[in-house]
Amino acid sequence: MRIARVPVLGLPLSPGQRMLPKLDVKAQSQNADILLKWTLFGGDPGRRCAAPCCRAMLKTISKCILLLCGPSLLAADAAGVTYKPRPNEAQWQVEASVFECRLSQPIPYYGEGVFLRRAGEQSHFLLRSKSSRLKTGQARLQAKTPVWKPVADARKLGLVPVKQGRVPVTLKRVLAEQMLAELHRGMEVVFTRAPWYGGRESVDVGLTPVNFALAYAKYLDCLTGLLPVNYDQVARTAIYFPSGRDELRPTETRKLDRVALYIQADPAVVAYVIDGHTDSVGRRSDNLELSRMRAEGVARYLIGKGVDREKIATRWHGERYPVSTNRDRKSRAKNRRVTIRLDKGELELPST
Repeated sequence: MRIARVPVLGLPLSPGQRMLPKLDVKAQSQNADILLKWTLFGGDPGRRCAAPCCRAMLKTISKCILLLCGPSLLAADAAGVTYKPRPNEAQWQVEASVFECRLSQPIPYYGEGVFLRRAGEQSHFLLRSKSSRLKTGQARLQAKTPVWKPVADARKLGLVPVKQGRVPVTLKRVLAEQMLAELHRGMEVVFTRAPWYGGRESVDVGLTPVNFALAYAKYLDCLTGLLPVNYDQVARTAIYFPSGRDELRPTETRKLDRVALYIQADPAVVAYVIDGHTDSVGRRSDNLELSRMRAEGVARYLIGKGVDREKIATRWHGERYPVSTNRDRKSRAKNRRVTIRLDKGELELPST
């Protein structure tokens, strides 16, 4: 006797029973109910339960089928392909430091979704792909209720640009924060776009809220401890001075405070080079002395904020290296400066 099998669950059927028809992704909750009736009632999906307890049992077990089968049951339809973690496999990962906060979810067979905020910058979202999956253009971004919730709901978040490459989607702070809010509400966030090879079916890439709450709390804790600046923002800093003077103005001391704070937080910064400069007003010998006073004044300020004096190299150049012409007031103001360079490596001083 030949035994037929249900395509998804692998349950044996008697020879007289029909094979289960192809499931429709657009009727997910009905699919599980049909599949359950197929198993319980001998392949007659039209048969109904009369007793209330029977109907309640069917409804409960149908949700369980959806929860356990996940994409293998719901995404193999001609309507499109879905990349989304199964509920029992969903993970949220947090990487936290004073330099960067990262909240990410791996997406099986696709890549990962990453919420990222660097010190001194706004948060943003990156959709990373192991290979091209989405067609260049605009993807539809939606928040949807997961299949296990009793009431279906969907909310449009807008159209977002898609490009080719390993990071097809990059979203700025507003949309990134909207996505986080929807996930915190227990909603899935889904990107829908045509495939890159030009097929008619759509591709869905989704993030699930399963296990999100605890990871999100850790991510928010990380945000409160971020430094006010990152390395790129302080690696080259210019401090400006009034004409003929070496006093530090309040706007410039605030810059130095941020530099000192970053230096003390990042052990990878091993050397600091301070260079003093002037405009061309006055005698060259006087300008050389003024540039020395400015450079040494900045060094003293940083040392007073806890910066290691042994790692500081101080130089002064007078009017020798202007960054602008000295023909007008604005140009001369740009030349009256002390520059601070942070190095993440051995200190190598160029010849002057």
